[in-house]
Amino acid sequence: MTAVPPLTPALIERLEAAIRQKGWDALRRASDLAGNPYGITLFGRDGLWASMVRALPELPWYNTVSRLTEDRLTELNEVLSVYQSERIAPRLSVWATHLTPTLGAALFDRGFIPIGVGVTLYAAAEAPPARTFAGIQIRELSPDEDTAAFNAMLLAGYGFTDPAQQALAVLENEELDVRRYLALVDGQPAAVASLCVRDDVAYLTGAATLPQFRGRGAQAALIHRRLSAIAADCELATVTTAFASGSQRNLERHGFRVAQLKTFWSERKSLP
Repeated sequence: MTAVPPLTPALIERLEAAIRQKGWDALRRASDLAGNPYGITLFGRDGLWASMVRALPELPWYNTVSRLTEDRLTELNEVLSVYQSERIAPRLSVWATHLTPTLGAALFDRGFIPIGVGVTLYAAAEAPPARTFAGIQIRELSPDEDTAAFNAMLLAGYGFTDPAQQALAVLENEELDVRRYLALVDGQPAAVASLCVRDDVAYLTGAATLPQFRGRGAQAALIHRRLSAIAADCELATVTTAFASGSQRNLERHGFRVAQLKTFWSERKSLP
């Protein structure tokens, strides 16, 4: 069994860079479309990263400021002024390794309060023990295969209905380095998932299951298949999910462990 690398600040930075790059590449490609139809702006300020999607002002994961530290509050003020000019209330993502009393007080003074916790997980990229999943078949889609069915299942599993949100979700899974997987349950298309590799880190993404097939083990089978697929090519695997969720428990059964927690902050006036 391959030893899981010890958790260090440098390792956390490496995992988070792979995660951020995947999302940013997709948003950058969307912003390069003729006329920038979704009104996307990306910011980089001395290590602070932020994204704005004017077509989806209410969706926090598209309007997020990340890599906040107490040394980047001046940059935060500059970025917040841009959001305020567009009347968009951003979500702030603060790593547990960066959260200090000084930073927490500074965010509260700016009108933000913590609203939730996410988790980044990681594992050694090694093939898991052989296993069968009753009634479930996993198929990797070829790069030139029609993606319409994959995209339809992805959107149905996510429950996305806004056209802009649908378009960006599809675009994120149409990058050249994305590998797509389809799960069949009793011969019927039931779930999809994807992965991409950055800096020898495989980022597991795009996991969605149709409502009628949930609880049948499709996502467990997709995790198993993707770990098997990357064993010869990567050093690490990473994934993000809600803290203490069923998804986290499922991933931990496949060898994933906590890399770090993230606190999410929202403006008090933007809460229901």
